[in-house]
Amino acid sequence: MISRKVFLKSVAGAVALASVSGTASASPGKRGGVCYDVGVLHAAGGPLSRVRWSRRLLEREIGLIADLRCPSITAFGTELGRLAETTDVALRRGLKVFVQPRLYDHPQDEVLEHMAEAARTAERKRRGDDITFVAGCEHFLFTPGIIPGDTFLDRLANIPAITDWPAVIQRFREFMARAVEVARREFRGRITYGAAAGADAEWNDWSLFDLVGLDYYRHFETDTEYATDLERYRRWGKPLMVLEYGCCTFTGAAEAGGLGWDIVDWEAVPPVIKPGYVRNEREQADHVARMLRVFAAQPDVEGSHLYSIIAPDSPHHPTSRDLDYDMASYSLLRTVRERFDDERSPYRLEPKKSFHAFQRFNR
Repeated sequence: MISRKVFLKSVAGAVALASVSGTASASPGKRGGVCYDVGVLHAAGGPLSRVRWSRRLLEREIGLIADLRCPSITAFGTELGRLAETTDVALRRGLKVFVQPRLYDHPQDEVLEHMAEAARTAERKRRGDDITFVAGCEHFLFTPGIIPGDTFLDRLANIPAITDWPAVIQRFREFMARAVEVARREFRGRITYGAAAGADAEWNDWSLFDLVGLDYYRHFETDTEYATDLERYRRWGKPLMVLEYGCCTFTGAAEAGGLGWDIVDWEAVPPVIKPGYVRNEREQADHVARMLRVFAAQPDVEGSHLYSIIAPDSPHHPTSRDLDYDMASYSLLRTVRERFDDERSPYRLEPKKSFHAFQRFNR
């Protein structure tokens, strides 16, 4: 069984293949949004990424997002009941919702059936453009039949040995055409897709979608370089939507980008933060502020969703640096459990410097 932490570490590596603290106030259309994980199944028979869940928690956490003046969220997960419940609560709080079902390492037909059910539910709830449907996330890695391998870890390991990339890209495009057909059949609103910037975003036929959707963990030294990098996606003449971005909470995290999870020694029992890494909330805050400014400056970037508002499976340890898993977290809020080793434990949320930077921008 694979833990979510190992999963995300691996995902970050796949994405990798492919600062300033001052902020200006944002116009309503350019305020930052966030990602909200409702529970993803990362291994057959394993637990969801969010073990602790209740309507009370959901109401509280969506309320916190609304209080941050976020215009929208990406709600993602495997558990479709939770996804529907989250959509209801978010819409009631005035948030637009990007609904993204995720089902990993299942046969393509099952992935599409799961997607169809999510799309049908989203369509029943949609009023105009208050819901956008996201047809999954980085299928080249998470869906079998595109890159060789039974599991995403197998596929990740097989990437360096691939020689026939045109065949991979063709299989990817064939699956995406099926995914779009399913989404369009069940959902009448806007659709997009969560593509890894620098990887499958380059392969996708974005003419099939209403927006170009990016998981954007790129790192550059200047704002101009970011603008230049985003230019490649403008050839489709579609609005851009950043569905994920962010960095972890240690010195060097901004440059590490999607590889931030790699500071944890997952072989140790219990896992520990590797030597040499120092908690640094300021670096995370500066990177968040910078990216908010970069995205707001691009007229065709419709919005951005920071990954993520919370990470309950990566708790902060107030006294042990080695067990401070929040250092390897992209979240704006520290999770402090009543019982550190118990994933079902009640927890409280504490703002990090990145939370305050995000809050200042949205004001």
